[in-house]
Amino acid sequence: MPSATIKTVSVAEIPPVSSELLLVHERPERLSGGSPEQLLNHAVRYGEYCQKLEKQISGWQTWYKKGRLKND
Repeated sequence: MPSATIKTVSVAEIPPVSSELLLVHERPERLSGGSPEQLLNHAVRYGEYCQKLEKQISGWQTWYKKGRLKND
């Protein structure tokens, strides 16, 4: 029999998280100078890094929306 003084509260269901969302992407090291070719290569690596972060953020936003819609 439930206690009159202890209130039972339901626990929110959290949708499973994809392992891709938990990855930590390594940021390219900063250049301390360099030729135009080195700068362009760095820009390419940094752009790829930013795209990975953007994809990850989008995944978290989708995960959040799914969980929110399920609980609303």
